[in-house]
Amino acid sequence: MVGWTKADYDNAYRFRVERHLPTPAPTNIRPEVRIHYHKKMMGPLLTNRWSVLQAVLNILSTDKVCVVGAGFGWGVDAIITETGAVTVGIDISDYIAAEQTNTEEAELRAEVSAAGLDPDADRGLEVMQFIYDGSVRSNVVVLQNDASTGPQRQVIRTALGGNWPSVVIAEDIIDDTWTDTDIENLRNAMNGFGGSQRLIFVYKATPTRTHQDLFDLLPGTKEVISTDGQVYLSG
Repeated sequence: MVGWTKADYDNAYRFRVERHLPTPAPTNIRPEVRIHYHKKMMGPLLTNRWSVLQAVLNILSTDKVCVVGAGFGWGVDAIITETGAVTVGIDISDYIAAEQTNTEEAELRAEVSAAGLDPDADRGLEVMQFIYDGSVRSNVVVLQNDASTGPQRQVIRTALGGNWPSVVIAEDIIDDTWTDTDIENLRNAMNGFGGSQRLIFVYKATPTRTHQDLFDLLPGTKEVISTDGQVYLSG
């Protein structure tokens, strides 16, 4: 397993955090502090997303949920909060597996320093206090697992208290680098548990592949929902 690296996450997510402080950054003097795939910005984003999606999807508190491509599990945390369902995440990223029980301190200090600030003094310390809460990255279960084999699926079943997942969610992981075969393999892995599951694909459409394109590609019963909940296809 390799999956996304830190560089991949950094390229995908970038947030200008000083605009959220009472005093904006003096951008004519130095660069603004930017953070990437970090809890301060991603946590609220995913909390808001799942408050919207749950209103459409109506995942039950009795469901057992597996989130594919969970990263550090902030979406898993949001699903648990919104639904009350037992939920675990899986992700193949070596970076996620290595860092999920660590804090973000070293990375965030580096981002503050990159803007020419001292993370222990003055404006740099103010920014650090805003972006860093001192906790570890993950407070939920995220397994390094792709659900592609029987033993891997059994590990997920154990994490769900000995139950097969009744809902399997691909959490905004499909993009234009994915081939049709990649997507079909993902669907097959999501559908490989005992019994039957709701297969939900949270997807941000691109000009190359619309929500309808993805829906039409996937065989069998499935649900495709946009990241903002405005498009929902099922059948």
